[in-house]
Amino acid sequence: MKVILAQSAGFCKGVRRAMAQVLEQSDQADGPIFTDGPLIHNPQTIEVLERRGIKAISEQNRPGPSDTVFIRTHGISPARRKKILSIGGRVCDATCPDVSRIQGLIRRHSKAGDMVVIVGDRKHAEVIGLAGYAGSSGHVLNKAEEVAALPDSPRVCVVAQSTLTREVYRNVTAAIRQRFENVEVLDTICPSTYRRQEEIRELASSADAVVVVGGKNSANTRHLVQISEGVGKPTFHVETAEELTEAELGKFRTVAVTAGASTPNWILIEVVERLREIEPESVNPLWRLCRTAFRFMVRSNLYVALGSAMLCYANARLMGISLGWLPFAISFCYILSVHLISRFSDSGELSRDQSGKLSRQARRARVMLKLAIAGAVCALVLAGSQGAQPLGIMLLLIGLGMIYRIDFPGRLLPLGIKRLSLRLIPASKDLFMALGWSVVTVMFPLYIKEMPLLTPAFFLAFVSTFLLVTVRSLLFDVRDIQGDLIVGRETLPTLIGTQRSKVLLYSLTTVQALVIALGAWTGWLSDFGWAMLAVSAYIFGYLQLFDRRVLQGELPVEVTGDTQFILAGILALLLG
Repeated sequence: MKVILAQSAGFCKGVRRAMAQVLEQSDQADGPIFTDGPLIHNPQTIEVLERRGIKAISEQNRPGPSDTVFIRTHGISPARRKKILSIGGRVCDATCPDVSRIQGLIRRHSKAGDMVVIVGDRKHAEVIGLAGYAGSSGHVLNKAEEVAALPDSPRVCVVAQSTLTREVYRNVTAAIRQRFENVEVLDTICPSTYRRQEEIRELASSADAVVVVGGKNSANTRHLVQISEGVGKPTFHVETAEELTEAELGKFRTVAVTAGASTPNWILIEVVERLREIEPESVNPLWRLCRTAFRFMVRSNLYVALGSAMLCYANARLMGISLGWLPFAISFCYILSVHLISRFSDSGELSRDQSGKLSRQARRARVMLKLAIAGAVCALVLAGSQGAQPLGIMLLLIGLGMIYRIDFPGRLLPLGIKRLSLRLIPASKDLFMALGWSVVTVMFPLYIKEMPLLTPAFFLAFVSTFLLVTVRSLLFDVRDIQGDLIVGRETLPTLIGTQRSKVLLYSLTTVQALVIALGAWTGWLSDFGWAMLAVSAYIFGYLQLFDRRVLQGELPVEVTGDTQFILAGILALLLG
């Protein structure tokens, strides 16, 4: 299925700012953190925040004088702010700047004696807060028919809820201008909300159906649904990818996807990937089978494992040695095992739902975990067939992978250290992964051929492989930065930011190209090194596409990153 993703989909700047503030505070605060109502209207994100100890104020969860309270993006009334301040704890204001601007406009016009009309949903948290700034001079309505009930006033100021649709605002303000003589209509609809609404109108016209992703309790998401339905296109409002069914969507060839301002990126990506897996009913069955098989190869990590075997062959060509099938099989089995374990242990896909049953995703993860164990056993057997030294190295690699995921309690550690885990070291996963790749695709072939390690060829091939794998891992971390921030997973991009990470990606790729060029120029590597520069050029190309958001989505980014290893092997085969 063809999926057209809206450029404006996902977190708006206000939500992104609020999430960054509360997550930063959660890492620093000693006590509990409370939000005055749900921080954003997305149940999945709220659930993740609660697991991090960030809870909304309720009858069961009341903040104390030593606790931190966050004012959410929708803002609050002056009376509510005064009540929160009276608790005595620390108060952090995460009100969206656009909402703060509306609050200031209402305060000014109210003090000037104007009647303030707020157009929006009177039950929405933002509107409740805005009405508090208007006081007795404020009136809330959301239909043109309600204008007749307004009292007479010499001067009227009209503002809109920031997430309101412009069509509704135009209809209501037209009725107000017809009723009153002196009316000032202020443009308070959020610019990103307006862009989102206009974009879905355009996309809906070029698609067979529309999928809107976001909380069912999110006003701006519901408005997107209403706009799409108003255009006359079949529209599906979902919170997660689990709600998408092939029976409903299989009849469409092209689907446009957008998301509300409080929809996190990782949920949006899951929806897009699920839609791409759904084949339209009109698609050729053979093509459908081929696409399904390829997706399975990628999801099961068979594709990246194949890439490791191909890279092993390319490295052998770089170092000027010929190999049999065994080193490639060892690389394939080890990389398959380590990547499967990494994927499913980090993603939490093995967890159970509230009923205690394993979901379809969790059952699939268990199958993949068994495949990972089989891969590790095969790698050990194949390495052991070459002697004690290769077996020892493989045992060390697998052992390090297990130690990486173990949390050592304080009672087992010296110097009063409370807890130790290699996983807590930022970017350690990427470095361990790159080291494992370098050992099995560069060191193992030399061991099996009983050739010396301390040579320039070995060093250059090892460094090149380390950089190639690091670039791949860092790219995936940049892609996943939003989800990592929310769940509190420290990666290099979450520490240094997206832009610096992108600069680092280009820098590492440049260094890798220089290493290969140096080896080929000095003769330390074979002439195949010049051909390997095509891999570096390929990486520069897809980094450009990723930077411009042409390349996006979990599966396309993963396939593109893993194909660099396949490309290296293909070049080695063609020029062999």
